[in-house]
Amino acid sequence: MTTSRRSAGGQPRIVDLHLKHGYSQGDALDRQLARFRGELDSAIRTGAGEIVFIHGVGAGILKNELKNILLSEYPSCAFQDAPFARFGVDGATLVVIKK
Repeated sequence: MTTSRRSAGGQPRIVDLHLKHGYSQGDALDRQLARFRGELDSAIRTGAGEIVFIHGVGAGILKNELKNILLSEYPSCAFQDAPFARFGVDGATLVVIKK
């Protein structure tokens, strides 16, 4: 998993939730969700306006989990698919942190 810092141009932080191979499906999902929560909590604490989570397309399990967590645990956040031109169709989620 890699993270890019927020650039001087005001671009959102980008967090890639992909893992190296070798984890069981359940362990991988647990690690990805923990990373998601940690990165989002950090973005909220530091006053970031947006953060992009790259989850890939796959079967949609991780994407659906992210959306469920956002809806139930983060009422101060809105979300949508990240720009297709940059991240592909359904491959990333943009989270907007409401101030």
